[in-house]
Parts: sequence; C-alpha cells; structure tokens
Amino acid sequence: MAIETVSFAGLPDCLKISNGTIDLIVTTAVGPRILFYGPTGGRNHLGSFPDSSVKTALGSWKPYGGHRLWVWPELFPATYAPDNSPIEHEIHGDLSVTLHKPADGAAIEKQIRITLAPSGSKVHLEHTVTSRNLWPIDIAIWAITIVGSGVGIVPRVPFHTHDEYAPVTQPLALCAFTDLQDPRFTLGLKYILLRADPARGNAQKFGLRNKEGWCAHLLGDELFVKRFTHHNRATYPDYQVNTEVYVEGAFQEVELMGPRRTVWPGETLEFSEEWNLFQGIKVAPGAPDLDELDRALIPVIQSLA
Repeated sequence: MAIETVSFAGLPDCLKISNGTIDLIVTTAVGPRILFYGPTGGRNHLGSFPDSSVKTALGSWKPYGGHRLWVWPELFPATYAPDNSPIEHEIHGDLSVTLHKPADGAAIEKQIRITLAPSGSKVHLEHTVTSRNLWPIDIAIWAITIVGSGVGIVPRVPFHTHDEYAPVTQPLALCAFTDLQDPRFTLGLKYILLRADPARGNAQKFGLRNKEGWCAHLLGDELFVKRFTHHNRATYPDYQVNTEVYVEGAFQEVELMGPRRTVWPGETLEFSEEWNLFQGIKVAPGAPDLDELDRALIPVIQSLA
C-alpha cells in the first residue's frame, strides 16, 4: 500500500503510512512529528493539542500533539526552539519515511526514521540529533510521546524480600511539584502508574531508571507499549532515569531518554524505540487494580520477549 499525502489535524502535506492493520500519519509541514498511531479505521492513541503554545525568545513553540524529538536538558528557550516550518522528508518504499529538520534556533539538527512492519502493529523509530553548535554540549536524546488521557505504566525491577542482602536497584526522580499522595499515582511492587485526569489541572511527573526495556500507556482497552534498550553502564539524565511520565489535566506524555554524553560540533547521538499496540485489554476503567492490570500485562510482555 503506497504512502498517501493527506491533511490531518489542520496541517497540510501529511504522509499516511498503513499496512492495513495500523495507520501512521506524520507531518512535513512542521516537526518532525508523528501525529497519528492507531488501528486502521480506529481511534488515534496519540494526543492532540493544536491550540497550545509557549512563547519564547526564539518564537512560539507549539506541542501540536503526537510524538516529537527533543534534546535534554530542558533549558528555556533552547529546548523550546520552534519547529513550525516545513521539514525535509524521504520516502523509503511503502512503509518507511525519514523526517529531517535542519538545525533549529538552538543549533540542533533532528531526524526520525519511521518504519511500519508489513503486518501487525510494530513500528521502529530511529531518532538522530546532530549538534551544530560551535562548542561541546552535554545532551541526551529525549523522545516524547503525547498520548490520550489514560494511564502511564512504568515497570519496577523484579521484587525481592529483604531476607538476604538486597541492594538499591532503581533511582526514582521527582520534581519539586511531584506529590506522591496525589490520587493519580498508584505505587506498586511491580509498576508505578500515573493517570491523567482532566479534572485535575496541576502537573505531576516522575522518572524511573527503567531496566526492563519497556513502558506502556493504557487508553480504554488499548495498550500502547514502547520498547527500548537499557544500557547498564550508561549515564542517564535527571538523576539517572530513562523513562518519565508527565500529566497536567488531560495532557499526558510518556517520555524516553537515551544515555547522556558530551557531543562535539558535528557529532551525532542516536536512540531507537519500538512501538506495539494491543487491543482488548480487559481492565476496569479509571484507576486500574494492580492485580488485574498485572494479569493483563503478563501475556503482552511475554509476547514481546
């Protein structure tokens, strides 16, 4: 099935990639951005916020929605360098496209290659950033996915009792505004959950050193799983975490970060992740029961091993 040119979410010159089971829509009018990921003829698992914007000294930055490529650390205005102009793209056959943005106002060049599998829901993303600064910078790739208002799920390392020596295994990073008593949080032995709630407009966020190589987002009966490689010896951002979840009212992000490194002028960082979407996940709506969620998750994760 050939890649089609469509309009989507008020943006022209979008590219629709489909294998008959899953649709992806990316835009070439701004970005790079992935705007749609969901079943063919079904709903979009990604969130859309076309009217939001942030004013910066470099211009107005807009989240638009969906998946974007940022660079850690979060510095204002550099991180929010606007990406509101058309970008370059290259189509590779019927199921793959590369989105490329020349250096932005922060002197960072960005690229995402998106490849949909011939069947099923699997999508492979290759993120690349290249520094066009004139001096070395300490950065990490920050791959951020705006999702629909659901439940972000991050796994803890396997639980062990303290019957014998049990070392510290997993950093947890909290923001100054993080309140672990907020009812949107569920803290369990196997997972930490953070749920979006349109009625609660205050922000919440946490980060975890995720060694299990996956995180997920539950939206209704659909489970969106993001897979990646954890590097044991790597230095990661934000007190050594690589997975973060953010909520603010209906707005929700599931974020992955690659290893942190000093990058010299012209040098490149790369980070890959894989998406899978599972339907028919039987979990009660609202704040999930952890045992019920675990029973639903176990076969899904086993199928990806």
